[in-house]
Amino acid sequence: MNIIPTDSTSIYSILSTLAVRDSQVVLVRPGNPPPGIAGFLLDLAEEDTSELESDITDHYIENNTAIQDHIALRPETITLTGRVAELVKTVPTVRPISPVPNTMPDIPEMQPEFTDEQQLNQDETATTTAQDAAAVASSASLFGYYQDQAKQQPGQTKQSYIYNFFYQLWKGRQLFSVESPWGIMENMAIQSASAKQGAESRSVTEFTITFKKIRVARAITINAGLLTGRRTGGDQFTPSVNSAFAGRAQQMQSTEVRSGIVGALQPTATQLANFNEYWPTL
Repeated sequence: MNIIPTDSTSIYSILSTLAVRDSQVVLVRPGNPPPGIAGFLLDLAEEDTSELESDITDHYIENNTAIQDHIALRPETITLTGRVAELVKTVPTVRPISPVPNTMPDIPEMQPEFTDEQQLNQDETATTTAQDAAAVASSASLFGYYQDQAKQQPGQTKQSYIYNFFYQLWKGRQLFSVESPWGIMENMAIQSASAKQGAESRSVTEFTITFKKIRVARAITINAGLLTGRRTGGDQFTPSVNSAFAGRAQQMQSTEVRSGIVGALQPTATQLANFNEYWPTL
């Protein structure tokens, strides 16, 4: 019996999401994003839609003319429509030829003898290699992770199994890549999803899923300035500030009034003494 886990957490809850955690589990996958929807391919892809929208502000001046001074880009959205069926007619593929195993048996008398420590290292290396290979194979995509964590139950239909996959992605607020006819977009999340089963067949489900681009704001610390200067002779000193601001921020930057320098005013005797103490003569 297939019960939708509405009262339990998502199987992706331990993976990295929008929440910042002290420790995050990262999926091991190839450099290129997986195909399809987080590694899953629809049996029949139908209609695909990509939307790029922006908000342009309008302000009216005295002569009733509208001017625009801001363009805000909305997140990109992609809507994919496709079908999942119990039986699918596919083109047969040729399996790769397996390499011929070594027919020469190992001769125990000719094998090197290892100490207990060396044998332990050999066993640890073999175990680590096997675990890494299993992690890469099972975690190449979120769909592969789902297949490992949630096995298809006896009697469960394929439609139900794939519906639960999208349900877990949605409930887990998981970010993933989406492949479209125009390219692959990353950091996408499910905005809406619908599953429809028509009256003509109980073996096919039509999915319509809208994905939205997620952008996360991060704090950036900028060093406002570093007091430097140049001695011009005697006790005369020309101060300057090396600012890390650029563009409009640099134009709007106000002078420091409590850090020893006020604009281009001559420093006081105390400020000059502090400068001579910590800076060499230039």
